[in-house]
Amino acid sequence: MAVKIKKFSDSTLSVLNNGEHRFYVYCLTDLKKDKILYIGKGCDNRIFEHEQTARSQDGDLGDIDVPERKAIAKCKKLGRHIISYHLTEAEAQAAETALIHFVKSVVGKKFKNQSAGCGAGGISAEELDSRFKFTPCPLDGLNPDGLILAVKIQDALDLDTDEESDYSFDNQDDANLKSRTLGNWVIGKDVASKVKYVIGVHTGLQNAVVSAYEVDGFETMTEETKNGRKQTRYRFHTTSRSEEVLAKLGLQQKCLPELKFASRGEKAYIRPKTEQEMLQTTPSPKITKEKTKS
Repeated sequence: MAVKIKKFSDSTLSVLNNGEHRFYVYCLTDLKKDKILYIGKGCDNRIFEHEQTARSQDGDLGDIDVPERKAIAKCKKLGRHIISYHLTEAEAQAAETALIHFVKSVVGKKFKNQSAGCGAGGISAEELDSRFKFTPCPLDGLNPDGLILAVKIQDALDLDTDEESDYSFDNQDDANLKSRTLGNWVIGKDVASKVKYVIGVHTGLQNAVVSAYEVDGFETMTEETKNGRKQTRYRFHTTSRSEEVLAKLGLQQKCLPELKFASRGEKAYIRPKTEQEMLQTTPSPKITKEKTKS
C-alpha cells in the first residue's frame, strides 16, 4: 500500500500542470464504509487542500458544505482518487456535474461498486504521485554491463504500456510505449551491434526514465532521405519486461538530468565505466604538418 502523502511531488505537479489542461476531477471516499463523500474539480494540490480545510477548525469553508465537511473530518480512512486529469476547466466542470448526478441517481450514498463511481476508472492520489515521482540519478552512479541507447519519447506518459506484442516495422504502434522505445532509430551499424539496452526518456521531467528493454537483436529498413541519400533505420527486438530491466539498471522511478542530447537530437549513449575510462585514457593521435619544400 502506498504511503499517504500530503501533497504531490514537484515532478507530478509538472505533469498535471499542462497549461489550460491543468484541471482534474477528484473524489473523496470513506474507505471503511464504502461511501462517496465528495466529488469535485481543481488543480495543483486542491485534492489535499480540500481535506485539510475540512479537518481544520478554522478557515474558510470555500465550496465545502457543512455536512460534507463534518463527514470528511470524522472519516478515519479517507480515500483520495483522481478520476480524470489533463482537462480544461470547462471539461472538468462538465465531468464533475455528470458524476455528481450519476452518483445521486444511480449509486446512492453507498459506494458498493467502485466501477460505478470513481475507483476502477481513476487512481488514488498516492498511486498517481508514485507513478510520476522521479528521483535524480547521477550518471557516474551508473555502471551498466553494456552500452545503453537512451531515446527521447514524446508524450511518453500518455502512451499505452501493454508489452505483449513483439513489434516490428510491419506492426509498429506509435501509441504504445514499448513500440516507440524500440525504434525506428537512425544509428550506425557498428553502434547498433553494441547496444545492449534501450531506455525511453521523457525530457519534460528532467529526463525521466519511463521504459527500458534488453536487446535480443534488431531489424533494419533502408530509406531515401529528401536529399536523395540512403539511410538505415534500426528497430530493436526484446523478450524482456520494462520493470525488470529498470530494476536491473537501477533506474526505477529515476531521472537523468545530467544526460545530454545533441541539439535537435533524439539519442544519447550511456557507456560502461570501463569503456568510459578507455575513451578518456586513449591519447588523441598527433597531427603533424608536412613541411613544404621551398
